[in-house]
Amino acid sequence: MRSFRNALVLSACCAALMACGGSEPPPSEEPPQQQEDPCAPHGHIHREPTGDWCHCDRGYMAPEEQLACVTDPDYVPRDGFDFGDDGVHACWHVDNGPYATVSASESRTPRVDAFHTLYTVNLRPVDGQYTGTFQFKAFGTGDFIVYLSQNVPFAVREGDRVIDIIAEKPTTACTGLQHMLGLELTEGVIYTFTLGPTSLDQLRMVTEYFP
Repeated sequence: MRSFRNALVLSACCAALMACGGSEPPPSEEPPQQQEDPCAPHGHIHREPTGDWCHCDRGYMAPEEQLACVTDPDYVPRDGFDFGDDGVHACWHVDNGPYATVSASESRTPRVDAFHTLYTVNLRPVDGQYTGTFQFKAFGTGDFIVYLSQNVPFAVREGDRVIDIIAEKPTTACTGLQHMLGLELTEGVIYTFTLGPTSLDQLRMVTEYFP
């Protein structure tokens, strides 16, 4: 008799649970929505521990106290690129330093952003040629010139974004540096410089800032 009563109680509890939906799995949580970029379409957001900020495209600016990229009323479209003294000062570093040497690696991206330093960059073999990717954190906003000992393929990226090379030309200021490339970079942003593929396993490089 006691077993019969227990069975009735158990059956009633199961019915109550099913009536309340207790046997159904809880609804799955929706995946988090991807946050929209408040700086788009004329820039992109940088989310950093010190605070978010907008990296705006050329011709646009970030207003104070607002995450957005708006038209810069003072922007004047550039007409060419000014290579300054065409490499005379950069050639001074060839003879006087300071000097540094870095080697390309698959496991890390060496830095090449010491101020006004002549770097010797050792490239790594890839498919019968040589290439290397190096990290450069811009120490100012404005024009930068990269001087190379030889004219080799050169690419600049910020993350997945390709950064335009505004202009390039040979330099005859010294034999140690043969080619110049003009860039427009933003202070505090980390870029990658990729050299090669080339038949050369070593190059020399200086990067100068022209505010």
